[in-house]
Amino acid sequence: MKNLILITFTAVAAIFVLQGCEKARMADIGDGKLKASKAQVGLFEVDTLLFTGAAATDSVNWTVTPASHYGIQTHGNAAIVTFFTEGTYLVSARKVSGGVTQSVSIKAVQQAPVYATESGTTKTTVVTSANPDTAEYIPITGDIKVTTAYFRLPSGDSVILNLNLQTVKTYCSKGILQYTSILDAGNFNLDIVNIRAPKNCAGATSPDWQTWTGMVFKTKFIGLGTHQLTITYNNVTYTGTIVVTRINTTINWNYTSGVVIPDKVIDM
Repeated sequence: MKNLILITFTAVAAIFVLQGCEKARMADIGDGKLKASKAQVGLFEVDTLLFTGAAATDSVNWTVTPASHYGIQTHGNAAIVTFFTEGTYLVSARKVSGGVTQSVSIKAVQQAPVYATESGTTKTTVVTSANPDTAEYIPITGDIKVTTAYFRLPSGDSVILNLNLQTVKTYCSKGILQYTSILDAGNFNLDIVNIRAPKNCAGATSPDWQTWTGMVFKTKFIGLGTHQLTITYNNVTYTGTIVVTRINTTINWNYTSGVVIPDKVIDM
């Protein structure tokens, strides 16, 4: 198997500090008041966006079409986005208080080399020893939306499939979604726990902040066949299967609430 390199999408606060040179570079890409640092990006490559029609302190609604195979983190009038499947995506922004929606088109293309698998089977963000005077654990309510990150080897006999989680309800913008995952022998097990956030989260909430976390499993190739998918959330266990064939990958998931997977068939 060829050596592959994975570029992981990690949302860090520092990326939202947009310097003057970055803004200047954005000025040539995108129409109207929404600018992107790149009009074309590779899969899993981060693209930075700036909505000049709003201030950094404004609440902004961000949307991406088609609404699958991407991850986005927003902070006021800035956002970072990455794409997991080739295609052309339309990213849009609009002030919550009103205004015209502005959009920019970004094309995601395959780049080589792309991926590398990780060692180990378990991945977790759970911290149970945080100082109770400075941190709190917030129960998650409402649905959890699950999207996929995906790559198939050119030979067609192995794929990488990973999951991204997004809450439907809004939480502290500095919160971290806590989970533990195990990807062992091609079977996926995920336990969604809660959100860890600063105590009272003073000045860090916004009406449009939905907690997002990407690539919740270790990155590994899985082969053709049927793989189990088990997700535990709010003391309910949801089960399904991931079926990998040479034609496509199908996620058999019969739930319309709780843990929701909108896009179940990946045609590649």
